[in-house]
Amino acid sequence: MKKLIRFALLSALLSIVYGCASDYNTFVGPSDEINKAFMEYKALPGQKVFVVAFDPNGPWAYGYADSCATIEEAAKAAAIACDKHRKENQVLNKAKVFAINNDVIYYKKLKKSR
Repeated sequence: MKKLIRFALLSALLSIVYGCASDYNTFVGPSDEINKAFMEYKALPGQKVFVVAFDPNGPWAYGYADSCATIEEAAKAAAIACDKHRKENQVLNKAKVFAINNDVIYYKKLKKSR
């Protein structure tokens, strides 16, 4: 019985230490589906925005809008499209801007936050 208790305590301690040492800013790359959608997005005309949402080690969702009069209009439409995919794919995290026109800003923000 003492060995079982020691094992349980050691397991708990290792879980705590490992969990505290984890890097929550670890980069998670987009899925192949999102990469394909982004390549299609890049060829689209006008003011456009591409947004993504993902749960770490889980599902992704995306949305984009193009040919809009303003960036703000494109961002709103892209967020609505992404929210639809978030519900379908059960993604809990909210959408974040991935690109404005063809300028990918998502990774720039990650680098600044580190």
